[in-house]
Amino acid sequence: MSWLRSLLLDSIRARLLVLLLGGLGTLMTCLFLVLDYSIDRQIYGRLDATLLGRARGVVVLLERHPRDAAWQELHELSPEYASGGHTDFLQIWDDAGATVFSSASNTAHNLQPPSAAVPANAPLFYDLRLPDDHRGRAVALRFGMPGRAGDATLVVAEEREQVDQLERRVHVVLISGVLGIGLLAALLAVLAVRGSLRPLLAFAAGTEADGAPRVAPLPMARMPRELRPFAATLNSAFARLQEALERERRFARDVAHELRTPLAETRMAVELASRGAPPPHVLADALASIGRMQRCIDGLLALSRYEAGMDRAQLEPLELAELLRRALALVAGPARQRQVRVEAALPVECWVMCDPALLERIVDNLLLNAAEYAPRGSEVQLVLADAAEGRTLRIGNAAPGLSAQDVARFGERFWRKSAAREAGNHGGLGLALSGTLAGLLGLRLDFALEHGVLWAALGPLRPLVPPEHAGS
Repeated sequence: MSWLRSLLLDSIRARLLVLLLGGLGTLMTCLFLVLDYSIDRQIYGRLDATLLGRARGVVVLLERHPRDAAWQELHELSPEYASGGHTDFLQIWDDAGATVFSSASNTAHNLQPPSAAVPANAPLFYDLRLPDDHRGRAVALRFGMPGRAGDATLVVAEEREQVDQLERRVHVVLISGVLGIGLLAALLAVLAVRGSLRPLLAFAAGTEADGAPRVAPLPMARMPRELRPFAATLNSAFARLQEALERERRFARDVAHELRTPLAETRMAVELASRGAPPPHVLADALASIGRMQRCIDGLLALSRYEAGMDRAQLEPLELAELLRRALALVAGPARQRQVRVEAALPVECWVMCDPALLERIVDNLLLNAAEYAPRGSEVQLVLADAAEGRTLRIGNAAPGLSAQDVARFGERFWRKSAAREAGNHGGLGLALSGTLAGLLGLRLDFALEHGVLWAALGPLRPLVPPEHAGS
């Protein structure tokens, strides 16, 4: 029986089928017993009521008429007792047990008297063998017969063969109906279980041969309500797995793509150094390549950690104006080298709820990107605007060489407008990292080209009452 136990433990479908079929079988059995008991009670109840009515009629007839006239009238009213047949029988005993009257249908045989004492004011029903050896049903009554001392006992009996045959036919119909309904219910249960589990079975069958989950999620609309939480959990787990696999592939692809050129430059510098004293610019280029690789690796690792959810935003009260002033001081040096002016109109203070470290990294990336790519002698604008949902930080710089199609690709990893910028100081990950961090903070980072000026809009930043003004 170990195989049966293993089947039941290893298969949800087998468990459901056993539970449903066992429950249906129990229900059908109980239904059969209830119906059988009710029908039997109705059939034999009617037989007993008929017998009791006849017996009481005989008692009334005997109590109101002289004995000989009563017998004659009884034979006239109920000729079945005088016909000598074998369906209806009657016999009366006196208090001493002697037969007072016996119907002609008894054929000189006595009816089987009741084995128990007959109550004085209640009928006694019992089964017996009739004079013709057929099965019968009888009722016994005690009554006072005129002209005789003591009570007499009347027994009226009737053959029950036809009633028994009717009961057997009812049993056959009941058993056939219950079995038919049970088989139909079992078939419906099998179809219901199979149909309910079909989405899961189809999902398992659609899994790739190498074990990798397919991209298409489980169809939630056709899923039974009880299985939807399970399906949602599976979809979420496989979606996270797909994201993790995609991050790994993208990380490997980005590393291979981005580090190829710096590695080649570094190798060339090392080969030149091995042949003799290399020119100073060769070593400078090698150091620049190493720095670029370091920035690329740092950016990729930061993106991977944030996308994987390893680093999370820690929201706290933040004085935004002070953070922007620090960012402006950081970008002042690169801006002077390129003769780019940075104009900013900031309030004395501006409190928001945000993660200081993540927001500072986003602002630094946006300002450095604007200062590096703005044309020489142009201007970078920083505007802190109020909106209905909160404050919005806007950073704009002139971008005469960009088009709307270029702006649509902002935020893609390693995308640059021209190949000439491949050797620049940026690793091509600043805007991608900024977009990821903005998503962690629940902010939108949008880029728009307006009259030749590229605007980066970050927001909405939820305002907060300054701590010193909280009481007021």
